[in-house]
Amino acid sequence: MYNLGHLGLYKNVPKKRMFNSTPDYERDTYEVLQYKSHLRNEFLIPLKANGDGSGVATIRLQSLEEQSVKITGNGKFYTSSAGTTEAGTESTIGTSLTSFFVKVPEGESCYLVCSKADKLYGLGSTYATAIVGGVNVPYINYCAINYPLINLSVIRLISASTSSFTGSIENTPNLTFLFISNSVLSAFTGDIGKSVKCYHLRSQGNSNCTFTYVTPRNDWGSSFDSLWVSCASMTSTMVDNLLIDLDASGVMPAGDKLIILDGLCGAVTPASAAARASLVNKGFIVTVNTQGG
Repeated sequence: MYNLGHLGLYKNVPKKRMFNSTPDYERDTYEVLQYKSHLRNEFLIPLKANGDGSGVATIRLQSLEEQSVKITGNGKFYTSSAGTTEAGTESTIGTSLTSFFVKVPEGESCYLVCSKADKLYGLGSTYATAIVGGVNVPYINYCAINYPLINLSVIRLISASTSSFTGSIENTPNLTFLFISNSVLSAFTGDIGKSVKCYHLRSQGNSNCTFTYVTPRNDWGSSFDSLWVSCASMTSTMVDNLLIDLDASGVMPAGDKLIILDGLCGAVTPASAAARASLVNKGFIVTVNTQGG
């Protein structure tokens, strides 16, 4: 279960003796529902209709053990992406990547309610985006990771102009793979140094994230795939220190072999020059801002 100390994140939630912890999906605010979900070991994925609501979203989730998932309000599961045959309001997330086909009526919102937040493993997978959008297709409406998802390992959201995730990577201690590409509404925060299991952290085409590098990371594993960040919150000192620590770890490049800390990131200084040269010699493709460039 969760460390209930994190409940202090919910500043505007009443915590009186008579507080009713049963969720009211029609009346409760998302913040209140998150608080109640935290208490119940559930995780909410807010969905919102797009256009006339006639389209079907394909949503992909994975769990460490089977768990139920229900859809609230007037949202419905369907048997396929064709959206012709309803499949009710309850389904199951499997231990392999599971696709759900969902419709939300025009002008309405609803939630996917995952029954075992502590067993949720993937919002998407390393190869498949969490949601496939399109014309009149519902979208993920600022799904917030504001309390610990202790076994969440993968978050992937690709080319989803309306869908979005927000929250801190510090709430995902077992995160190994984060790939947010061309999803400009998503906004993640957190200290990259604390994400000690992550070998692929890519926020491509997204300037809303506010990552930092404050805690020196000592565990980089034996290989590293990608680090792609463009954040004004990444100062020159942070960029230098991250490159120095990454090189000193001895980790070798794998997969895409990308280290991209440009865009809004602070410019590197001579302090990281040797580390940058060493990383390139190891096979990494290193792209950074330079002073006066």
